[in-house]
Amino acid sequence: MAMVLLGAGAMMAQEADPIATGVGGVATIAGEVQAPEYTADSTAEQAAADTTAAKPIPVWKQKLYYGYNFDIYYHHDTRNHTKENGWSISVEPEIGWRLKERVYMGLRFGGSYQDTYTTYSYEALDGSTKTEDLRVRQGSWSVTPYMRYRLKTLFNDKVGIWLEAHLYTGMEFPNVASGSVAGTDYEGLKHSIIYGAQVSPVITYQFNRKKSFQIFFSILSLGYSGTTFCYEDSLTGARHNEYTNDVIVFSGKLRNLIANQFTPGLYGLKIGVQRSF
Repeated sequence: MAMVLLGAGAMMAQEADPIATGVGGVATIAGEVQAPEYTADSTAEQAAADTTAAKPIPVWKQKLYYGYNFDIYYHHDTRNHTKENGWSISVEPEIGWRLKERVYMGLRFGGSYQDTYTTYSYEALDGSTKTEDLRVRQGSWSVTPYMRYRLKTLFNDKVGIWLEAHLYTGMEFPNVASGSVAGTDYEGLKHSIIYGAQVSPVITYQFNRKKSFQIFFSILSLGYSGTTFCYEDSLTGARHNEYTNDVIVFSGKLRNLIANQFTPGLYGLKIGVQRSF
C-alpha cells in the first residue's frame, strides 16, 4: 500500500508544472530540488543586476557637486561729458554641498577680462569742445561664498526658483592700452580691491540627477558693493587709497537699463551648469 501511494505521489509531482519560470526559478520534481540551467549571458545579466542593487549611491556623491559659469556682455555708460563702451568675459568654476533638499552652499572662484573704450569731452580755453580717448584693458579675480534656498519648483520639479545670498571679494588690475590717463581715475592706479554682499534670484533647470542648468539674474540683486582704489605717484612713489561704495537696489539699475546706461560689472546675465559626481 505504501508503494502505491509513493508511486502516485511521484507521478503527480511529475505531471505538475514546475516553478522554474525564468532565471532564478527552482523546480521540485519527485521530492528533489533542481536548480534551473543558466547560460553565460543570463548569469552575466543577473550578476550585473545584483551588483547594481547591492551598491547604492554614496552620500557624498548625492550631496557634493561642481559647476562652471560664464558671463559675456557688452556695456554702455553715458555720464557728464563722458561716454564709455566696452565688453567683458568671465569664467567662474564652483563647488558646493547640498545641505538639504532646498538648501545649497558653495564657493565660486572667478576670473575675468574687460576691455573698455572711453571718450572724455571738455571745454578748452578758446571755448571749443575737445575730446580725448582712453582704452583700458583689465583683468580681475574674485572669491564668492554663497548659500542658496529653493523657493519653488515648476513643471514636475524640473524648474527651480532660488534665492541666493553671497559675499565676494577680489582684485582688479587695469592696464592702459592707449590714450592719456592724465586727470582721469586711472592716473597712478595700480590695482583695486572689490568686496560686497548681494541677494539675487537664480533659476535652474534639472536635466537629470547629475546635471542642471542655471541662470543668474544679477540685475535684480539687492546688496552693497565697495571698492578700494590703490594709487601710487609715478614721481615720488607715494601711495594712497581712495574708497567708494554703493547700495545696490535693482529698481535703480532697471531705470539705468531702460535709459541705456549700463554700469560695468553689474549687468551681466550669467549662465552655468552644475554637475553631481
